[in-house]
Amino acid sequence: MADGIISKWLKRVGDPVKRGEPLFEVESEKVTTEVESPADGIVREIIVGEGKNVDVGAVLAVIASGDEPAAKPTSESAPAAKVNASAAAVDAPVRHADAAHATAKIFVTPRARMAAAEIGADLSLVRGTGPGGRILERDIVALGPRAEVDATPVAAPEFAQPAPRTGVPAQDGDRLIPLVGIRRTIADRMVNSQRTVAEVTLTAEVDVAEVVKLREQVSAEWERQHGFKLSYTEVIVKAVAHSLREHPNLNSSLTDEGVVLHSEINIGIGVALDDGLIVPVLRQADQKSLVDTARAIREVSDRARQGQLTRDDVGGGTFTISNMGMLGVETFTPIINWPECAILGVGRIAERAVVRDGQIVARPTMWLSLTFDHRIVDGAPAARFLARIRQLLESPYLLFV
Repeated sequence: MADGIISKWLKRVGDPVKRGEPLFEVESEKVTTEVESPADGIVREIIVGEGKNVDVGAVLAVIASGDEPAAKPTSESAPAAKVNASAAAVDAPVRHADAAHATAKIFVTPRARMAAAEIGADLSLVRGTGPGGRILERDIVALGPRAEVDATPVAAPEFAQPAPRTGVPAQDGDRLIPLVGIRRTIADRMVNSQRTVAEVTLTAEVDVAEVVKLREQVSAEWERQHGFKLSYTEVIVKAVAHSLREHPNLNSSLTDEGVVLHSEINIGIGVALDDGLIVPVLRQADQKSLVDTARAIREVSDRARQGQLTRDDVGGGTFTISNMGMLGVETFTPIINWPECAILGVGRIAERAVVRDGQIVARPTMWLSLTFDHRIVDGAPAARFLARIRQLLESPYLLFV
């Protein structure tokens, strides 16, 4: 997180506040988080109003004790309520390698440090564009795939306003949309995934006639008992969770120490918003009944569209499902939601010509696309995992055994 929007102040000027008491709400990536007060005192001044976008580390308000008068803080002396104190706290000072700068310090975020290590970038030669000159991940990405950096400090271009492409001059009426907020986060993560992960995609066509039949048979009673319709997404999530339990290598992440096989199966479900995509997480999906799965998906998807998700709602995912079938997409190549091992893309259900018992017949089918990290999983086990999902969807009654 490099910046955020102050969505709501929970205290006003003159209000008393205690250390650890919720002070304001900050929104980032369509996730709203309460930030606690760093000290006891009285709110003397609110510097950044609601709806304003600020960088991590910006001074937002002044908390004074007793009758202490409010003095507008400076960047050198004032206590600052951090937009993301946890992220700022783990920024570590790094000494320049150059002897000429032996006493100088630079600050770098953990993700930027990791990205620099991957391409061999010398952090002492990178000029950060974050608050106070902090090096952000986008500053490392701007160096390109190889870190052939000379002794001249590199000034990374503003990620939000890339230079116009050569040969495409700006015209009257053109509009620049800054790459900020959720859009910038998506860009950063997708580039990082493509640059870091050895992605391979497998596809399979699935006959879902039995799923369609199951849904038709239980639809009326399901809606009468639960007040909403059963969708295909819930059945797919159930099949994926069941398969992940049998194929734990696909429910994993790669770290510096090795491959971590996650004990919990937490499935992220892509939800399209007006300005981007967010992935709320269904926790312990393998332990939920079909009804509980359906309720949880509906609840978290509704809160995502209303901008009411918390960080807990979008954190801790171990596998992601991206369903574009409702948009008429047949098949596509999903990008892994790094650092997860794999993602499943779901296409639309349509009547297609297939061969059954030597006869050409029309059957409802859909395409599944499994993108996985070949550094963690080989093609054969990934194919067996995809085949198991296919088997469960072609015989959905196995999900209740």
